[in-house]
Amino acid sequence: MDEIDLLILRKLLNNSRLTYRELAEMTNISVSAIHKRVKNLENDGIIEAYIARPSSIALNYLWVLIYGTSKAKSMEVVSKELGQHESIKYVGIAGGKFLCITAFLRNISELQDYTVYVSKTAHISEPTIGIINVPYLTLPEPLTSIDFKILKTLNRDARKPITDIADEVGLSAKTVRKRLDRMIENNLVDFSIHWNPHEDSFLVFFLLFLKEGTDINSTIQHINDKYSNKIVYCFSYSNIPNLITLDLWAKNPQDSRRIQEELQNEGFKDVIPYIVINENWYDCWVDQLLRTK
Repeated sequence: MDEIDLLILRKLLNNSRLTYRELAEMTNISVSAIHKRVKNLENDGIIEAYIARPSSIALNYLWVLIYGTSKAKSMEVVSKELGQHESIKYVGIAGGKFLCITAFLRNISELQDYTVYVSKTAHISEPTIGIINVPYLTLPEPLTSIDFKILKTLNRDARKPITDIADEVGLSAKTVRKRLDRMIENNLVDFSIHWNPHEDSFLVFFLLFLKEGTDINSTIQHINDKYSNKIVYCFSYSNIPNLITLDLWAKNPQDSRRIQEELQNEGFKDVIPYIVINENWYDCWVDQLLRTK
Protein backbone atom coordinates (compact mmCIF):
# COMPACT_ATOMS: atom_id res chain seq x y z
CA MET A 1 0.00 0.00 0.00
CA ASP A 2 1.33 3.42 -0.97
CA GLU A 3 0.18 7.04 -1.12
CA ILE A 4 -1.78 6.47 -4.35
CA ASP A 5 -3.66 3.61 -2.69
CA LEU A 6 -4.40 5.90 0.27
CA LEU A 7 -5.70 8.59 -2.09
CA ILE A 8 -7.99 6.03 -3.73
CA LEU A 9 -9.23 4.91 -0.29
CA ARG A 10 -9.91 8.51 0.75
CA LYS A 11 -11.91 9.18 -2.39
CA LEU A 12 -13.93 5.99 -1.88
CA LEU A 13 -14.47 6.84 1.80
CA ASN A 14 -16.14 10.05 0.64
CA ASN A 15 -18.01 8.45 -2.27
CA SER A 16 -17.79 4.71 -2.86
CA ARG A 17 -19.78 5.02 -6.12
CA LEU A 18 -17.00 6.87 -7.94
CA THR A 19 -16.29 5.18 -11.26
CA TYR A 20 -12.84 3.92 -12.21
CA ARG A 21 -12.64 6.74 -14.75
CA GLU A 22 -13.49 9.36 -12.12
CA LEU A 23 -10.87 7.89 -9.78
CA ALA A 24 -8.33 7.92 -12.62
CA GLU A 25 -8.98 11.61 -13.28
CA MET A 26 -8.59 12.40 -9.57
CA THR A 27 -5.29 10.52 -9.26
CA ASN A 28 -3.80 11.24 -12.70
CA ILE A 29 -3.21 7.58 -13.53
CA SER A 30 -4.82 5.33 -16.12
CA VAL A 31 -8.21 3.68 -15.74
CA SER A 32 -6.61 0.23 -16.05
CA ALA A 33 -4.10 1.07 -13.30
CA ILE A 34 -6.93 2.28 -11.03
CA HIS A 35 -8.91 -0.90 -11.69
CA LYS A 36 -5.88 -3.04 -10.79
CA ARG A 37 -5.19 -1.08 -7.61
CA VAL A 38 -8.80 -1.26 -6.43
CA LYS A 39 -8.94 -5.01 -7.08
CA ASN A 40 -5.66 -5.45 -5.17
CA LEU A 41 -7.10 -3.46 -2.24
CA GLU A 42 -10.12 -5.78 -2.27
CA ASN A 43 -8.07 -8.97 -2.58
CA ASP A 44 -5.72 -7.91 0.22
CA GLY A 45 -8.71 -7.38 2.52
CA ILE A 46 -8.05 -3.64 2.87
CA ILE A 47 -11.41 -2.76 1.31
CA GLU A 48 -13.95 -4.97 3.10
CA ALA A 49 -17.24 -3.59 1.75
CA TYR A 50 -18.77 -0.70 -0.18
CA ILE A 51 -21.44 0.84 2.02
CA ALA A 52 -24.55 2.97 1.39
CA ARG A 53 -26.57 4.46 4.25
CA PRO A 54 -29.03 7.29 4.80
CA SER A 55 -27.02 10.25 6.07
CA SER A 56 -27.26 11.99 9.44
CA ILE A 57 -29.01 14.81 7.60
CA ALA A 58 -31.65 12.45 6.22
CA LEU A 59 -32.36 10.72 9.54
CA ASN A 60 -31.21 13.46 11.93
CA TYR A 61 -29.03 11.14 14.02
CA LEU A 62 -26.00 12.01 16.16
CA TRP A 63 -22.55 10.78 15.22
CA VAL A 64 -20.83 9.99 18.53
CA LEU A 65 -17.27 8.87 19.23
CA ILE A 66 -16.19 7.44 22.60
CA TYR A 67 -12.59 6.58 23.34
CA GLY A 68 -10.47 5.54 26.28
CA THR A 69 -8.18 2.91 27.77
CA SER A 70 -9.82 -0.42 28.56
CA LYS A 71 -9.10 -2.67 31.53
CA ALA A 72 -10.58 -5.72 29.81
CA LYS A 73 -8.39 -8.75 29.12
CA SER A 74 -9.29 -9.23 25.45
CA MET A 75 -9.90 -6.28 23.14
CA GLU A 76 -11.33 -8.49 20.40
CA VAL A 77 -13.87 -10.02 22.79
CA VAL A 78 -14.87 -6.55 23.95
CA SER A 79 -15.16 -5.35 20.36
CA LYS A 80 -17.51 -8.20 19.42
CA GLU A 81 -19.66 -7.53 22.47
CA LEU A 82 -19.81 -3.81 21.69
CA GLY A 83 -20.70 -4.64 18.09
CA GLN A 84 -23.95 -6.25 19.26
CA HIS A 85 -25.26 -2.85 20.34
CA GLU A 86 -27.64 -1.49 17.72
CA SER A 87 -26.00 1.94 17.61
CA ILE A 88 -22.34 0.93 17.24
CA LYS A 89 -20.92 0.80 13.72
CA TYR A 90 -17.16 0.77 14.39
CA VAL A 91 -14.64 -0.27 17.04
CA GLY A 92 -10.99 0.61 16.55
CA ILE A 93 -8.38 -1.16 18.68
CA ALA A 94 -5.05 0.56 19.29
CA GLY A 95 -1.95 -0.17 21.30
CA GLY A 96 -2.11 0.11 25.08
CA LYS A 97 -5.66 -1.31 25.11
CA PHE A 98 -6.98 1.94 23.69
CA LEU A 99 -10.45 1.72 22.13
CA CYS A 100 -12.22 4.11 19.78
CA ILE A 101 -15.95 3.43 19.38
CA THR A 102 -18.19 5.16 16.83
CA ALA A 103 -21.98 5.09 16.97
CA PHE A 104 -25.09 6.65 15.47
CA LEU A 105 -27.64 7.71 18.09
CA ARG A 106 -31.22 8.53 17.10
CA ASN A 107 -31.21 11.60 19.35
CA ILE A 108 -29.43 13.22 22.28
CA SER A 109 -31.73 11.51 24.82
CA GLU A 110 -29.96 8.20 24.11
CA LEU A 111 -26.51 9.55 24.96
CA GLN A 112 -26.44 8.96 28.72
CA ASP A 113 -27.62 5.33 28.62
CA TYR A 114 -25.35 4.63 25.67
CA THR A 115 -22.32 6.11 27.44
CA VAL A 116 -23.00 4.02 30.55
CA TYR A 117 -23.29 0.89 28.38
CA VAL A 118 -19.99 1.53 26.57
CA SER A 119 -18.14 2.39 29.76
CA LYS A 120 -19.33 -0.81 31.45
CA THR A 121 -18.97 -3.15 28.47
CA ALA A 122 -15.59 -1.82 27.33
CA HIS A 123 -14.26 -1.49 30.91
CA ILE A 124 -13.35 2.15 30.31
CA SER A 125 -13.53 3.97 33.63
CA GLU A 126 -13.07 7.50 32.24
CA PRO A 127 -14.38 7.60 28.66
CA THR A 128 -14.18 10.71 26.53
CA ILE A 129 -17.44 11.36 24.69
CA GLY A 130 -17.38 13.47 21.55
CA ILE A 131 -20.27 14.52 19.31
CA ILE A 132 -18.73 14.83 15.87
CA ASN A 133 -19.30 18.08 14.03
CA VAL A 134 -21.25 17.67 10.81
CA PRO A 135 -22.35 20.51 8.50
CA TYR A 136 -25.79 21.81 9.33
CA LEU A 137 -28.05 21.59 6.30
CA THR A 138 -31.80 21.91 6.09
CA LEU A 139 -33.62 18.87 4.78
CA PRO A 140 -35.27 19.76 1.45
CA GLU A 141 -37.56 16.74 1.56
CA PRO A 142 -37.38 13.37 3.32
CA LEU A 143 -36.29 10.09 1.83
CA THR A 144 -39.15 8.35 0.04
CA SER A 145 -40.06 4.67 0.06
CA ILE A 146 -38.40 4.37 -3.37
CA ASP A 147 -35.20 5.95 -2.00
CA PHE A 148 -35.14 3.42 0.84
CA LYS A 149 -35.58 0.54 -1.62
CA ILE A 150 -32.65 1.80 -3.67
CA LEU A 151 -30.43 2.22 -0.61
CA LYS A 152 -31.43 -1.21 0.67
CA THR A 153 -30.03 -2.89 -2.43
CA LEU A 154 -26.88 -0.73 -2.21
CA ASN A 155 -26.32 -1.09 1.54
CA ARG A 156 -23.33 -3.45 1.29
CA ASP A 157 -22.79 -3.21 -2.47
CA ALA A 158 -22.69 0.53 -3.07
CA ARG A 159 -20.93 0.24 -6.45
CA LYS A 160 -23.74 -1.78 -7.97
CA PRO A 161 -24.56 -0.63 -11.55
CA ILE A 162 -27.69 1.43 -12.18
CA THR A 163 -29.20 -1.30 -14.39
CA ASP A 164 -28.82 -3.92 -11.65
CA ILE A 165 -30.43 -1.61 -9.10
CA ALA A 166 -33.30 -0.94 -11.50
CA ASP A 167 -33.90 -4.67 -12.01
CA GLU A 168 -33.94 -5.34 -8.25
CA VAL A 169 -36.33 -2.53 -7.31
CA GLY A 170 -38.54 -2.82 -10.39
CA LEU A 171 -37.94 0.69 -11.75
CA SER A 172 -36.45 2.15 -14.89
CA ALA A 173 -32.73 2.96 -14.94
CA LYS A 174 -33.67 6.59 -15.63
CA THR A 175 -35.78 6.77 -12.47
CA VAL A 176 -33.08 5.14 -10.34
CA ARG A 177 -30.43 7.53 -11.64
CA LYS A 178 -32.71 10.51 -10.98
CA ARG A 179 -33.42 9.38 -7.40
CA LEU A 180 -29.73 8.73 -6.70
CA ASP A 181 -28.72 12.12 -8.12
CA ARG A 182 -31.32 13.80 -5.92
CA MET A 183 -30.12 12.00 -2.78
CA ILE A 184 -26.50 12.90 -3.51
CA GLU A 185 -27.29 16.52 -4.35
CA ASN A 186 -29.23 16.97 -1.09
CA ASN A 187 -26.69 15.09 1.09
CA LEU A 188 -29.28 12.47 2.03
CA VAL A 189 -26.96 9.49 1.56
CA ASP A 190 -23.47 8.45 2.61
CA PHE A 191 -21.54 6.28 0.17
CA SER A 192 -18.43 4.98 1.92
CA ILE A 193 -16.31 1.89 2.54
CA HIS A 194 -15.41 -0.40 5.40
CA TRP A 195 -11.66 -0.85 5.33
CA ASN A 196 -8.74 -2.10 7.37
CA PRO A 197 -5.12 -0.93 6.98
CA HIS A 198 -2.60 -3.39 5.56
CA GLU A 199 -0.34 -5.14 8.06
CA ASP A 200 2.70 -3.59 6.35
CA SER A 201 1.50 -0.03 6.98
CA PHE A 202 0.54 1.97 10.05
CA LEU A 203 -2.64 3.82 10.91
CA VAL A 204 -2.02 6.27 13.75
CA PHE A 205 -4.83 7.81 15.78
CA PHE A 206 -3.77 11.22 17.18
CA LEU A 207 -5.44 13.25 19.88
CA LEU A 208 -4.56 16.89 19.23
CA PHE A 209 -5.31 19.23 22.14
CA LEU A 210 -5.43 22.89 21.16
CA LYS A 211 -4.21 25.79 23.24
CA GLU A 212 -6.87 28.20 24.48
CA GLY A 213 -7.80 30.77 21.87
CA THR A 214 -6.67 28.67 18.89
CA ASP A 215 -8.99 28.86 15.89
CA ILE A 216 -10.02 25.28 15.28
CA ASN A 217 -11.28 25.77 11.72
CA SER A 218 -8.04 27.31 10.45
CA THR A 219 -6.09 24.63 12.33
CA ILE A 220 -8.05 21.85 10.63
CA GLN A 221 -7.54 23.52 7.25
CA HIS A 222 -3.78 23.74 7.92
CA ILE A 223 -3.65 20.05 8.89
CA ASN A 224 -5.59 19.04 5.78
CA ASP A 225 -3.27 21.08 3.57
CA LYS A 226 0.01 19.95 5.14
CA TYR A 227 -0.81 16.27 5.58
CA SER A 228 -3.11 15.83 2.58
CA ASN A 229 -1.26 12.74 1.37
CA LYS A 230 -1.47 11.06 4.79
CA ILE A 231 -4.88 11.91 6.27
CA VAL A 232 -7.64 9.34 6.52
CA TYR A 233 -9.97 11.22 8.90
CA CYS A 234 -9.88 14.56 10.70
CA PHE A 235 -12.71 15.32 13.15
CA SER A 236 -13.69 18.07 15.55
CA TYR A 237 -16.45 17.96 18.16
CA SER A 238 -19.35 20.22 19.00
CA ASN A 239 -19.00 19.50 22.74
CA ILE A 240 -15.17 19.47 22.99
CA PRO A 241 -13.98 22.72 21.38
CA ASN A 242 -10.26 22.18 22.07
CA LEU A 243 -9.90 18.68 20.56
CA ILE A 244 -9.14 17.37 17.09
CA THR A 245 -8.83 13.66 16.36
CA LEU A 246 -6.70 12.77 13.41
CA ASP A 247 -6.17 9.43 11.65
CA LEU A 248 -2.98 9.36 9.60
CA TRP A 249 -1.43 6.65 7.47
CA ALA A 250 2.31 6.00 7.81
CA LYS A 251 4.57 3.78 5.72
CA ASN A 252 6.51 2.39 8.67
CA PRO A 253 7.39 3.12 12.35
CA GLN A 254 10.01 5.68 11.30
CA ASP A 255 7.45 7.56 9.19
CA SER A 256 5.01 7.45 12.13
CA ARG A 257 7.59 8.95 14.49
CA ARG A 258 8.46 11.67 11.97
CA ILE A 259 4.80 12.68 11.65
CA GLN A 260 4.45 12.73 15.44
CA GLU A 261 7.48 15.01 15.77
CA GLU A 262 6.09 17.34 13.11
CA LEU A 263 2.75 17.56 14.90
CA GLN A 264 4.48 18.24 18.21
CA ASN A 265 6.21 21.20 16.55
CA GLU A 266 2.89 22.63 15.36
CA GLY A 267 2.26 24.30 18.72
CA PHE A 268 -0.49 22.10 20.10
CA LYS A 269 -1.01 21.93 23.84
CA ASP A 270 -0.54 18.16 23.63
CA VAL A 271 -0.21 15.46 20.97
CA ILE A 272 -1.03 11.87 21.94
CA PRO A 273 -0.56 9.07 19.36
CA TYR A 274 -2.02 5.56 19.29
CA ILE A 275 -1.04 2.91 16.74
CA VAL A 276 -4.20 1.24 15.40
CA ILE A 277 -3.99 -2.55 15.57
CA ASN A 278 -7.36 -3.54 14.16
CA GLU A 279 -10.60 -2.02 12.91
CA ASN A 280 -13.94 -3.80 13.26
CA TRP A 281 -17.10 -2.73 11.43
CA TYR A 282 -20.62 -3.67 12.46
CA ASP A 283 -24.18 -3.26 11.23
CA CYS A 284 -26.09 -0.65 13.20
CA TRP A 285 -29.73 0.39 13.42
CA VAL A 286 -29.38 2.48 10.26
CA ASP A 287 -28.46 -0.67 8.30
CA GLN A 288 -31.24 -2.62 9.99
CA LEU A 289 -33.71 0.14 9.14
CA LEU A 290 -32.97 -0.32 5.43
CA ARG A 291 -33.78 -4.01 5.65
CA THR A 292 -37.26 -3.27 6.99
CA LYS A 293 -38.14 -0.94 4.12
